[in-house]
Amino acid sequence: KKGASYGVQSRAATEVAVEEINAAGGIGGRKLTVITKDTEGDNALAIQLARQLIDKDQVIANHGPQWSAEAEAVFPICERSKILCFSPTSTKPGVSAPYMWAFRNTVDENVLVPQTLKWVKDNYPWVKTAAILTDIKDAYSKSLGHDTFRPKLKEFGIEVVEDVDYVTGDTDFSAHITKIKAKNPDLIAIGGTWVESANMMKEAEKQGLKVLWVGGVGFGNARIIENTGAASEGAVHNATYDKDTTTEMNQSYVRRLLEKVPNETPHWPAANCYDAMKMLAYAIKQANITNTAKTLAEDRQKVRDELAKVKDFPGLTSADGKITMVDMVDGK
Repeated sequence: KKGASYGVQSRAATEVAVEEINAAGGIGGRKLTVITKDTEGDNALAIQLARQLIDKDQVIANHGPQWSAEAEAVFPICERSKILCFSPTSTKPGVSAPYMWAFRNTVDENVLVPQTLKWVKDNYPWVKTAAILTDIKDAYSKSLGHDTFRPKLKEFGIEVVEDVDYVTGDTDFSAHITKIKAKNPDLIAIGGTWVESANMMKEAEKQGLKVLWVGGVGFGNARIIENTGAASEGAVHNATYDKDTTTEMNQSYVRRLLEKVPNETPHWPAANCYDAMKMLAYAIKQANITNTAKTLAEDRQKVRDELAKVKDFPGLTSADGKITMVDMVDGK
């Protein structure tokens, strides 16, 4: 299923956060209870599960969904129901902007990609031309390839000589790579996630195409290396989390995470989920809710308002170790 490799670790990271919260006394002396639902990367299922959580389970707030496409589908439902929806990992630019009840613990790709391309130009000044491969079935990927890489590559003086689309689940990229190879680009930018990217890299190696691979946060999974070997050598992507950070907070997190998923390499989506759960628990505590069926609507409003006030919150996924919630106004 789409996103399974992200979901397993992200669930474990969320569990680590909840365990730490409850070990420290919970919220007002009461343990935090989390109901976990697996969307399977399916937008329709995400909508169904969100409605269950809101109406049947009557949760105080939603932690998730992860994917930008799911967020696009679920955010309007949460808006109409007046319940906080805190997506830890959706990075499609502006996906939460229209909504008062939608929050994200991420940095948009239109902010991250220019930093990545600057690094590329500084370290590989010979890069002059690029091809783009875009997954047009997935909202995040389509936005990254078409709306971010296309204009940003040109801004950095890199000519786009080929632009090829694919869809989630494709496994045969021989025709895609053959078409790109004919243009002999210096770089291939991928608007997509690691699974299809790995297959592209192996096909390029098979055809003898040597390029610099550049991706967004969707590249951020160690399995791309495990699945490609030398074919991914030198690939570049942006990231908002460093598993090797030596802070006590991060070392404790990594140790506890790997106790749950010992065969995983800590990645950014999981760290974002950990931070989001910690911030959500903080907001619930600050809201001083009554937590009764009668006060549910009022409690949900209080939690939403407290999360909006979060400033300089200690986290794993910030360069300075502090996270602050900001409002999106006119896309900024």
